[in-house]
Amino acid sequence: MRMIGLIKQGIVSTQFFLYVRRSRPIGIGRRRYDPNNDGVDLSGKTFLISGANQGIGREIATYVASKKATVYMLCRNKERAEIAQREIVELTNNDNVVVLLGDVGEPSHIERVVSEFQDREMKLDCLVCNAGALFNDRRVNSEGREITLMSHLVCGSYQLTKLLLPSLRNSDEARVIYVSSGGQYNTKFPHWDLAGSTGDYESKYDGNMAYSYAKRGQVLLAERLTKQYPDVAFLSCHPGWVRTVGLEDAFGGAARLFEPLRNGWEGSEGICWLAATPKKNLISGEFYLDRKPQRKHIAGAFFTEGSHTKNTDEEVDIMMKKLEETCGV
Repeated sequence: MRMIGLIKQGIVSTQFFLYVRRSRPIGIGRRRYDPNNDGVDLSGKTFLISGANQGIGREIATYVASKKATVYMLCRNKERAEIAQREIVELTNNDNVVVLLGDVGEPSHIERVVSEFQDREMKLDCLVCNAGALFNDRRVNSEGREITLMSHLVCGSYQLTKLLLPSLRNSDEARVIYVSSGGQYNTKFPHWDLAGSTGDYESKYDGNMAYSYAKRGQVLLAERLTKQYPDVAFLSCHPGWVRTVGLEDAFGGAARLFEPLRNGWEGSEGICWLAATPKKNLISGEFYLDRKPQRKHIAGAFFTEGSHTKNTDEEVDIMMKKLEETCGV
């Protein structure tokens, strides 16, 4: 059985690499931050974007700021966040760009950041859960919990969303965007101990698979919250293969295997569209790339769906229960 499982995983991983690598950005051919380049006006809208001081998060923050939105940047590093804030303000001529400092892998930080936001704002039009981490070695937060799962899924997506739901539900155009990854094609969401590499799995930690588990979890979370809260749009997406600091840190010289890589704007443009387009154009619960819903599984022969990466409703029930128990919301 173990050998069969390894063979299936090998097939899935190979197909995932080929399938995602072939994706290309739609190429809008416009200046990124020109406020008149696409007719979008986000005046009066409020956005909260995690991981907004670099990479994809910064691209999204800059885009919505250029469209006159109020932007909250949730970042961990004060110095880097404030540098990015100043540069975004200068580039977009929008002073309504605010830094919220917090680590998305720490439950107490999420509670504080949400409280700070809600002290200032009555509504939130768009939450972009973008921050996270991919490590080759197992690392833990202050509670001893594995960081990848906590930052991408538990705190950085689930807890942040749940605590901000009152603010989101005050907006008629509310949406939550989980910046997942093509890496989610690698696997279904496993049982909780494996996802968090606890107990017997601690010594068998695999950073790439920990990342894939969390990213699959974000896709499942968008599906489940769509059913629970139909007045808010919940979307998962991936940017394609993008040249980022995170990719280079995780793969080093092997990052060249993913060439040709997208630049930051090419990876972010479709996510900016999800953030800015009227809600009527969105299909809640879907997994997007370049403005279009994509298939969520490629585990069968010749890129068909298959069953190897699909979770049952009961398995998702367990995941949701564990998320609630871990965060207390």
